[in-house]
Amino acid sequence: MRRVVIVGAALLLIQLLAGSALAQAKLEGRWVGKVKSIQGERDANATIKKEGDKYIGTISGMRPGQDMELKDIKIDGDKVTAIAEVETPMATITINYKFTLAGDNLNGQGALEFSGNAITFDVELKRDAGGASAPAATAQQQAPRQQRATVEQPQQKQSIDYFVGKWSFKFIGRESAFASAPREGVVEFTKRADGKSVDGVVTGTADGKPYKETFALTFDAATKMLTSVEKLASGVQVSGTGDWTSPISIRFAPVTIKVKGQTMQLRRTISIIAAHSFSVTDELSEDGGPFVRLGNAVYSKAQ
Repeated sequence: MRRVVIVGAALLLIQLLAGSALAQAKLEGRWVGKVKSIQGERDANATIKKEGDKYIGTISGMRPGQDMELKDIKIDGDKVTAIAEVETPMATITINYKFTLAGDNLNGQGALEFSGNAITFDVELKRDAGGASAPAATAQQQAPRQQRATVEQPQQKQSIDYFVGKWSFKFIGRESAFASAPREGVVEFTKRADGKSVDGVVTGTADGKPYKETFALTFDAATKMLTSVEKLASGVQVSGTGDWTSPISIRFAPVTIKVKGQTMQLRRTISIIAAHSFSVTDELSEDGGPFVRLGNAVYSKAQ
């Protein structure tokens, strides 16, 4: 009886090891599919191979034709985890991937934090029939690894046309003397006849109550400066000028605002993420105190 138990346990162990080895073999190759997020859907691909006792690979980056190196790839049964890093002028952004491997499908999610906001997106991949075997994909895999020193950042052309259209947004932060929080809604920018300005109308809810505001943005192409005039629902007007010489960010000089006997300074940075997404970070100084984080908003192109 004891021998039967031992033999049964051995057979079970062999089956588990064989299943694990099979899952690992199935992970190798080229995968193609889609990335789906609140900004929409785009093509994606990944290439994974085993090198020694570890896995190496690449996955689609932030721009078309751009790859990121996948690090710390681990497989546990049908669960696969990995990370990728994106270098930005402000910080290194880490993307954490979690996948489930089921036959010729590798589906999961990527998660990161950008400007204090947690962002997730879905990844749906299928095995590429032309890259099913690891040896055939080896040459394709090694080329992207050699070019991975720094991931190129999204660079939108500095133009007032970037803002034209309708954007949905969500602001997460604390209340201040001139605005309620949290806020969400849409802003629609319409280009003026002068060709260098847009008018924006905001409709949304602030702390659960409806509100409306207006924007006016003017861009000087020669100096790469963006002037903003914002009329808030509270009646306060905020005017400022931002430096858009960098294609990935617009940095506004601090502006002084007096509200209800308080003297405040607002400092704002707009980060250009992609053609369909940008974020706004606000910092506030009250009565000469240090600047502290007021909140962040993420804007996504609606049309």
